[in-house]
Amino acid sequence: MDRVLVVVLALLVSALPSYGAEIGPGNPPVCELKLEGPIEAGDSEKLTTALYALGASGGFDSRSVSLCLNSLGGNYDEALKLMTALLTFTNVATVVDAGSECYSACAFLFLAGNAQRSEDGELAPNRTLDVRGTLGFHAPYLQTGTGTDVTAATIENFRRGVSAIAKMLEIDRRELIPRGLLAKALQVGANELLYVDTIEKVGVWSIKLKGYKPPAALTSKMLDQACRNKDMWTNFSHTVLGRPAGDPESLHGLRQSDFPEIRGSDEPIQLAQGRHRQVLDLFGHEATNVCIIDVYADEKNELFLALTMFPADQEQPKPEPFAEQVTARLNDPQSLEVISDPLWYVYAPDTPLMSLGRPMAAVQPPAP
Repeated sequence: MDRVLVVVLALLVSALPSYGAEIGPGNPPVCELKLEGPIEAGDSEKLTTALYALGASGGFDSRSVSLCLNSLGGNYDEALKLMTALLTFTNVATVVDAGSECYSACAFLFLAGNAQRSEDGELAPNRTLDVRGTLGFHAPYLQTGTGTDVTAATIENFRRGVSAIAKMLEIDRRELIPRGLLAKALQVGANELLYVDTIEKVGVWSIKLKGYKPPAALTSKMLDQACRNKDMWTNFSHTVLGRPAGDPESLHGLRQSDFPEIRGSDEPIQLAQGRHRQVLDLFGHEATNVCIIDVYADEKNELFLALTMFPADQEQPKPEPFAEQVTARLNDPQSLEVISDPLWYVYAPDTPLMSLGRPMAAVQPPAP
């Protein structure tokens, strides 16, 4: 869909008469709930009712729920209420699935997906984008020509938009919303969207990926790239907008060119009994860390990856039985996430997400 048309549609949605988004049962196991259509006043009450019906209660022991989003956007004020609901209930993951679109107010709601990690209220981001889905951010924007009279209503609408951003920062007490993403969204023009469309963007902004084609084999260059990515996204993401705004390569203040060249060869690594361990150096703020890499391939030749950063001047930890840990957690995806890193870390930061998509299943025609 044309990008300008998408923005126009997203902005028009809130001005049209509507009964709001459809909130109801989703398509398990991908999502138990779905939100589709324009976000309007009253949607937060519908979502709250649906979450209670599924047994969500808030707190560390609250039932985990996944919410699929497919919306061009809508009412920012209502989106803030929806975000508050997700942060209140906790353990509500957000998903933009294959073929779905999530823009503007919907995109900010997406960022509120979370998982509570401890009883003291610590929250971690839990939001997933399918590489065949579309996620785009758009901030309030006021544009007038020379000599154009700005109506009081226009000024009020813009003021409310800016106020919505301020409220968003206020409710985000645990900083789930990446400040770099918000800064970038505020810089886009009236007819533009900030798309989350590369490996670097999902990595820097703590978004999970699904629907991508994993590599058939791993090379030593890929492993060095994976360590480089984790190092940049973990240790340097605080240097938000450290480069001029006009620098097209600048997302979070640093570029891959700020680091040494990617090392290694393009030849597939050789696994011994399905396992491989490698140690690379020159990582961290002062290039004083090493990256310990563990690779495991199971009986189906599915690959698993673990990256551990460790100070080079300290004794390296005893190797963990990575293969055994993976095998014990194959039926527990959440636990598996804790001990491993995503395979998409091996791709270059500028890799387009669309280039990694699996073919979507064909829709079968109804039986005659």
